Amino acid sequence: MSTIVISEHEFTALRDLIRERFGIYYDDTKQFLLQSRLQTRLLKCRVADFAGYHRFLTASPDREAEWSELASVLSNNETYFFRERAQLEVLVTDVLEESLRAGTPLRVWSSASSTGEEPYTIAMMLHQTHRVTASSVHLRATDLSPRALERAATGFYRELSFRATPPEMVQKYFRPFEGGFFVNDEIKHMVEFSRLNLMDEHAVATMGTFDAILCRNVLIYFEKSTQKRVVEAFAKVLRPGGFLFLGHAESIMRVTDCYEPVVTPKAIYYRRK
Repeated sequence: MSTIVISEHEFTALRDLIRERFGIYYDDTKQFLLQSRLQTRLLKCRVADFAGYHRFLTASPDREAEWSELASVLSNNETYFFRERAQLEVLVTDVLEESLRAGTPLRVWSSASSTGEEPYTIAMMLHQTHRVTASSVHLRATDLSPRALERAATGFYRELSFRATPPEMVQKYFRPFEGGFFVNDEIKHMVEFSRLNLMDEHAVATMGTFDAILCRNVLIYFEKSTQKRVVEAFAKVLRPGGFLFLGHAESIMRVTDCYEPVVTPKAIYYRRK
């Protein structure tokens, strides 16, 4: 297929449409990146150019199905087990301890769970404490990408996902199969996966109340106004004093006053005021 070049006008129109729908923002330096990511979608939708694709996304009877496909195309699913582990250790010590003292089930939401490595890691680490049961912990995992969620639901992973995983955890919680590993059913059943767009504030509001929310390495793709919208929606479903974990390169200090930072030698995270 020959390359179809996106004009500045087409780029701006599509960029703004995607930002409105998903929150993902492509600045002016990302014009070629967006062009390359959308090439195959033009072919699938049988449109001749990017203006036609914009019309497809806004007016076609099949536009919702295409938005679903586009969510997977635009999502960055780079992740692995035990990523940024220090934060997760806070989760399975401090957050769990507060839940146990309160005598309530621990509720944790992995809000951008990608292919599932993050929530499964949390499940393994909690299981390792021997302090939780199936009824005392609720792990919700959501993502924008249907394809990522399909992979997560299978629980099958190859070598690259294990680059930070202690060998004893692989031996204990996975079973080998044809060049990869399946997560054990005991861990798999601890996590409930579903699709959710973080820009859908109504959907976020209906998730329930959580002790901790993880949204790691997502805000870097949003403008500040979108960051504010998302983290303030999180604040509404976090219990008072609840924990918010972001990626190491992310900060909301100048975005909202709903949280206060907690800085430790190993990890930085936020508490809802």
